[in-house]
Order: sequence, then structure tokens, then C-alpha cells
Amino acid sequence: MDTDALLEQVLDGRSISRGEALALINGVKVGTKEMYLLMHAADSLTRMTFDNRGEVHAQIGVNIGPCPKNCGFCVFGERHGLAPKPVELSPEEVVKRARTAQKEGANAIYLMTTADYDIDRFLSTGREVRNAIDVKMPLVANIGDFNTEEANELVDAGFTAVYHVVRLREGVDTEVDPEERLRSIAAAKAAELDISYCVEPIGPEHSSEEIMESMFRGRDLGVAIQATMRRIPIAGTPLFGNGQISEIEQAKVTAVARLAMKDIYAMGVHEPNAPSLLSGANMIYAETGSNPRDIAEDTREGRGRSVAACKRMLQEAGFKTFDGPAPSLQGWLRE
Repeated sequence: MDTDALLEQVLDGRSISRGEALALINGVKVGTKEMYLLMHAADSLTRMTFDNRGEVHAQIGVNIGPCPKNCGFCVFGERHGLAPKPVELSPEEVVKRARTAQKEGANAIYLMTTADYDIDRFLSTGREVRNAIDVKMPLVANIGDFNTEEANELVDAGFTAVYHVVRLREGVDTEVDPEERLRSIAAAKAAELDISYCVEPIGPEHSSEEIMESMFRGRDLGVAIQATMRRIPIAGTPLFGNGQISEIEQAKVTAVARLAMKDIYAMGVHEPNAPSLLSGANMIYAETGSNPRDIAEDTREGRGRSVAACKRMLQEAGFKTFDGPAPSLQGWLRE
């Protein structure tokens, strides 16, 4: 494959195929000239498409405790014995943190729960948050699977989007049915909720084919946001012994994922890292509350970055930041 010619065609507006994406993942080696050409092409595409705009999306982990889905990479898995006793933020505290994130300049607000969290309780808290923040601020649900009725209830409660993913080796490394994940995404789309998606959680054991298929599942689903996330190995979780990919390896995957997505409204990377912000990503996440990659009860005392820290990171990478609602998750499917 002529990498130079392919990347020139991408910058001229052509989407890459599955075969080309796979060839880039397999053929481009970290540290080579081709690697930096790949990074440059993805970075250029993002900066041109989004007018050099960077976004910070703030996530609030609403509860922490043992989860029956037992994902092999998550500290909440009840069989792993790592999750502390159940703790739940009050609706008032969630509202307070959402207001703080908005005041600090966040561009979207996410509410995250464990997979077994009660949907009615979540909807009630979501309504309170919706009433407390800018009416145009994207409000995103990161929850367990849901049906069509519940997707419509999310809309009625003021949510504009969901973060929902068929993760790498879903159903193998997790006790989650991948078909159920797809049904939830279909329900969200039917309710005209935007979809935030991610190739995750990437580890050294995942094949190029698995990674590529995850990228193109997002493209086939017509998601609003694509992202990549590397797995954070937590001692005591079943996948800890598999290790971790490097940030520069994640940057290569980020670049290919960006080139695979012709129509997209932001490209995320998690956890935030500088190489990926030079490889097509322009969106990163601030976190508070619970975090499936952190044994701290409140990740703002652990791994989680603040909105201000995320803005500085984007600025260091040469992106323009802004305060207020993101254009990337404001109901573009309804336009």
C-alpha cells in the first residue's frame, strides 16, 4: 500500500475502507516516517473540520459499588472484590457538580452509573440536572442497557445523547450481551438521541482485526462522536496481567479511527494524552465521582482530571477552547 498516496486522498475527502484501515494498523510502525504522516493526516483533518476547536466533556460518576456485569477491566465487578461499599451521590450533589463543571467551562455533561442502577432514579436525577444547567448544554447518559420506552424517557428527562458502546470482546471479557448493547443503541437512535461511541478498552491482546471492526461499527452506526480508550490495568481485575498499550500506540489507533470516520462531530481520546491530540483527537474528558478505572471513591482525588486541566492540555496541543455548550452533541440527528 502506498501510504503517502492514501493519506493525500483522505485529505481530499475520500473515506478509507476496512481493508485500508487494517493495512494502516498493521503496516504503519511506531516511530517511522509513515507513523508521523498518518498522525499528520488525521490531525490536519480534525483541525480543518472543526476549525481547530477542542472540547472538554465532564463526566460525573453518580454511584460506586459492586456491579453484576463483572467486566474484566472494571473495578466495580462484584467478583473482583475491589469495589468499596456502595456509595451514591445525592441528586443535590450531582446537580452541584454539574453546575460547577458548567461554571468551569465544560462543553457537555455526562452522568454515569453502574449497569444495574435503577433507571427511574437516574431519570429523576437527570431531570434535576437538566433544570439546573444551560438549556443548550448537552446532557449525556452513560448507563446500562435500556429499551425503546426508556430511551424516550431519557429524551423526556432532557438528555440529548447517550454514551453506549459494544466494547472489545463484549460478552467474553464481560457478562454483557453484545446484541443487547446494539439494541440499546438502536433504541437511542429511534428516540433521536445522539450516540457517543468509542473503540475500547484497547489492550495488547486485541488483534488489529478486532480494533478495525470496532472502528467501523461506529461508522456503520452513524455515531456523532467517535473515540479511542486504552485499558488502564488495575491490580486485582482479571485483565490486569495482560498489560497496557502505550500512549503512542493508542495515538496510531486514534489516527486510523479518525480517518475511518468521514462524518463526525468530534473525535475523543480517553484517558487524555498528548500524542492522540496530535493524531486526530480534539475532545477529552474531565471526571468526578466514581470511575471504573480508579479505586478512589471520588476520582477527582485520583485519576480524574479537572475541566481546567483538560482545557490546558488542549491548549498545549494547539486547540482553541471555549466555554459553554458543545456544537458536537446538540441534536444534529434532528436537523
